[in-house]
Amino acid sequence: MRKLSVFIILLLITAACSQFSNAPTSKAWHNMNALFNSLIIARDNMKQADKELFAKRDENYSALMPILLPIDTNKTQAVATNLKEVIEKTSLIAERHSNSKYLAEAYILLGKARLMKGDFVNAIEVFKYLNTTTKSENGRQQALIWLMRAYTEQRDYETALKVAEVIRTLDLNKQNTRDFYQAKAYIHQRRGEFATSAAIAEEALKLMSKNEQTARVHYAVAQMYDIINQPAKALPHYLAVLKNRPNYDMEFYSQMNALLDQAAVRRGSAAGIQENFRKMLTDRKNADLKDKIYFTMGSLEAKKGNYNKAIEYYNASLRNSGGNSLQNAYTYLELAEIHYNQLQKYEKASAYYDSTLTALPKNSSDFERISKRASSLSDFVKYQRVLVLEDSLQALAAMNPAALDKTLEKIILQKEEDTRKAKELAELAAKKNSNVAVDLLSDKDPTFKRWELYDPLVVAKNKSDFQQLWGNRPLEDDWRRKEKQTGSISFRTERVTNTPADGSNAPQKTAPIAQAQSSTGLSMQELESRKKELYARIPVSPEKLVASQRKQEEAYYQLGKIYNFQFNEPQNAISTFQTLLSRFPNTIHEAEALYLLTLLADNPQTSPYRASLLSKYPASTYARQLLRGNVSITSDTESKANVVYAQAFNLYSNESYQSALKMAEDGLITYTGTSIEDKFAMLRIFLLAKTGQKEVYQQALNEFVQGYPSSNLMTKAKELLAVLNKK
Repeated sequence: MRKLSVFIILLLITAACSQFSNAPTSKAWHNMNALFNSLIIARDNMKQADKELFAKRDENYSALMPILLPIDTNKTQAVATNLKEVIEKTSLIAERHSNSKYLAEAYILLGKARLMKGDFVNAIEVFKYLNTTTKSENGRQQALIWLMRAYTEQRDYETALKVAEVIRTLDLNKQNTRDFYQAKAYIHQRRGEFATSAAIAEEALKLMSKNEQTARVHYAVAQMYDIINQPAKALPHYLAVLKNRPNYDMEFYSQMNALLDQAAVRRGSAAGIQENFRKMLTDRKNADLKDKIYFTMGSLEAKKGNYNKAIEYYNASLRNSGGNSLQNAYTYLELAEIHYNQLQKYEKASAYYDSTLTALPKNSSDFERISKRASSLSDFVKYQRVLVLEDSLQALAAMNPAALDKTLEKIILQKEEDTRKAKELAELAAKKNSNVAVDLLSDKDPTFKRWELYDPLVVAKNKSDFQQLWGNRPLEDDWRRKEKQTGSISFRTERVTNTPADGSNAPQKTAPIAQAQSSTGLSMQELESRKKELYARIPVSPEKLVASQRKQEEAYYQLGKIYNFQFNEPQNAISTFQTLLSRFPNTIHEAEALYLLTLLADNPQTSPYRASLLSKYPASTYARQLLRGNVSITSDTESKANVVYAQAFNLYSNESYQSALKMAEDGLITYTGTSIEDKFAMLRIFLLAKTGQKEVYQQALNEFVQGYPSSNLMTKAKELLAVLNKK
């Protein structure tokens, strides 16, 4: 009987301690076990993980500071053990202590740990589950805030903002209000909505205590105000950074950016601001930060429009970088932007953009934009060089033999002299003390020159010179053999039209200039060999002259498209296309050039280029594009189109090709916009092939591929084009 009583008592105690019981003893028991066996350990591990990630973060103070540290699974590997412990301990609470008052906190820690590991799907499920099941209002608020953060890290900003709208209806406590404002400001910052983000972040700052995270938010808000060109609002935040226990780098950058904004809002004289920069340069603590100081000084001059002075300071930043590739990337970028946007020196801009890409991290937000710009500029410079080169070659071809021989000799000797001087300067730079004293403000040192392999402009120029002389040669034996395909040469010369009576352009061998030869060390044999190589590139025959002109024709066409589509410079595009049409009236690109000139006109409907296009190329894709918007398609129109197409096809079947071609072209124009327009276009292609109009046939095929990407006949068009290209 006693044993039965003991068993019953134990059974009652066990039932009372069940996690599904709401009895006070059960809750107290599970609260105690959840807290001391799991939650405290999970809290400590999460706190340690947050602390370590924040301490080891990589901040780029030259780029926009994120309001919250983005989730980076590569960096969270360092705290993988802590996160694993958090997940294990919080999972125990969910499994064994479901009636504990700490359950909501356990789920928050569990979801956060999964989020930090990059497990977005499970993290979102945890936060959603907690939102719908918890009775804790604080737990629900935190779940929704972290759910919003999870969607933000997934770049699902629309869903994140929908969650934000739900949170706005809740009565948040102070801590959750602060976290909500930070998370929402982070969304708008990621979306590029800087004014909205800055305004929301300012509300969060009112609820934040003094610490380094607060300093980060102040810095980010200041940067966003700078981006939207409101320095008066940015300046107080830069100054507030200094009052919130920042690290030295953040303090340093805040001071420099504050000086820029002071200059912008006229709160300090130019002399006073320059004096502050001088003090920073002479401060021994800033010995490793001179490149940033010079960079900021360059930015100040660029904002004032003093671009030459800005370039001096940016070059000083590069000289004092000490191998800081990231800072160099932003310095190269500023140099590229100045040469591209303000100075419009595209060749130099291209070299600086290329240098930017070599130093800029590929995960940078600007990497894709800069890559596209660099690619566009590379093509632009290539075609510009073609124009200059072919003009020079054609000018040489027009010279009399004696003048041509002397000119080629001067080119070779001048090149040798330039190479010798560059080598001397490189040797001087290599021997020069790297700690040479430089004027702190003017940064002028006439004897300084960077080693050529570190100078992007010198490298780009030498690479271009090599390709112009030798072409794109692979790294292999005998790359200098004459049989290899040669490149092109770069020089400038005045056009001379005098030619001998017999019309011969063969060069006359003359004695090389003795003085020049002695300074360069070239032997007569080598000089004559180089002259012979250069002469082989000059278009002295009618065939070579036509080939040279074709290169110019293509260059004008490509430059016009680059101006129009990539640089967004319509006036330059118009003038380039006009030059193309005037210099090459029979160009194969005439239809497209007329079409683009029509679109670029102030009033396309009355443009003479429109009339010319419709008159000369009525069946072209470009003409139909202009007409398509003016055609009203009805069922009657479709019916007539089918009748005309059937008649044209019957003529084609009966081998009446000329009649069929005329009917197909008329139908293509008359029934533009109908459902069988692509059939008319394909029938026309067949008929052009039958009538032997090869060039028009090829052009029609290319236009079909461009104009009817969704046509069922696209496969056939590509097959025909492939056969044509193969032939």
